[in-house]
Amino acid sequence: MEKDIVVVGGGPGGVITAMTAKSVYPDKSVCVIRQIGDGVIPCAIPYMINTMADPKGNVMPMGGLEAAGIEAVVAGATSLDPAAKALALDNGDSVKFDRLVLAMGSNPAKLPIPGADLEGVFTVTKSLAPLSELVAKAQAATNVVIVGGGFIGAEFADELAQKTGVNIHLVELMPKVLQAAFDDEFCDEIQKNLEAQGIKLHLTQKVEAIKGDGKVSSVALSGGQELPADLVIIGIGGRPNTQLAAEAGLRLADDGSIWVDSYMRTSAPDIFAVGDCALKRDFFTRKAVPVWLASTATAEARNAGTNIYGIRVLNQIQGSIAAFSTKFGDTCYASAGLTERACEREGIRYVSGSATAPDRHPGNLPGASPMRVKLLFADRAGALLGGQVSGGDSAGELVNVIAMGIQKGVTVRDMDMMQIATHPKLSSAPTVHPLINAAHQALAKLRGK
Repeated sequence: MEKDIVVVGGGPGGVITAMTAKSVYPDKSVCVIRQIGDGVIPCAIPYMINTMADPKGNVMPMGGLEAAGIEAVVAGATSLDPAAKALALDNGDSVKFDRLVLAMGSNPAKLPIPGADLEGVFTVTKSLAPLSELVAKAQAATNVVIVGGGFIGAEFADELAQKTGVNIHLVELMPKVLQAAFDDEFCDEIQKNLEAQGIKLHLTQKVEAIKGDGKVSSVALSGGQELPADLVIIGIGGRPNTQLAAEAGLRLADDGSIWVDSYMRTSAPDIFAVGDCALKRDFFTRKAVPVWLASTATAEARNAGTNIYGIRVLNQIQGSIAAFSTKFGDTCYASAGLTERACEREGIRYVSGSATAPDRHPGNLPGASPMRVKLLFADRAGALLGGQVSGGDSAGELVNVIAMGIQKGVTVRDMDMMQIATHPKLSSAPTVHPLINAAHQALAKLRGK
């Protein structure tokens, strides 16, 4: 087989690269090669347990590829020859390409401890078959131990808490859950939310061993406690899937990801990489960061797909701003950019402002809930560095305003004077809008200096 553009990987990054390339270069032949024939939408994996009536509803839709005239092949790539522009597949076929995009994602990290291979111990994959088994085990489980207090672990815990008659333990090595994404006051609020649902948190604890005779029965912690378990879910992150690239001689970054430039070009001519397998640079420091998000992958995909036959759009992705949103119970939590902890670690001087107001006006309208906003700005210059939000469902979109502000260099003065649309049933009152009032508070601190 011979194609103009070949994309290896059928996740969000791979699919959007192919769709973008076909849209920008309609005369080019495009093919997507995906190893997982039953891939799922990654962000919705925890919600396959309870929220979705049928886990099959989370299968990644591929109909758009065929409708766009893009061929899809279910096979694994076994070797890559950059000089010959050839790719070997595990079905015995080979593919010649003019341009290649590696969108091979990441592999879940495993615990290097005794018992990690016992029946009933699961890592979080992106294939429907093993996830369906996990869902079935979760629905029947009585004692569940979740290892990892990041987004995956906390979301699994929250989802399992919707089920009655299950004991849920969440084990996290760090002092706070979601510590990388939020400052302490938001972490504390999230922890109270989880605990209110009956989830037992074990912070600053390390899993020493998983015990059982063929099948898991308990989890031993570093503090000496042993937790009963008939299901263990390991959600401690992952590793970039870069074996194919490494064996082909492509340059890897220090963190093991595939090195790419600002246009997602690798060290090999005409080969690109996007998504979890590709290097991520922090927006502010340019340091490598393990920010693996579908939203980041699709932005990179549009970058690569647009510029795959020459640079058409200049420097649109200047680094990852790590924009997150999630929901525990009835409360949404969202974050973008730097936290106070990150600023202090990097020696970035900042001022902060916080404000809370109902997300309806007046606040006694049905459905109203407190909306809390915290914003960080650069000291002196006043550039927006980051923001965190908690409250009703609108928090998930309010953080996108913050994310765009970071990318466009919005200042505290811009936000203090921002013109907004408000409506009693949709937003906070313009007189007390927490986004503007948080900026106003920070600006007052700057003026005081």
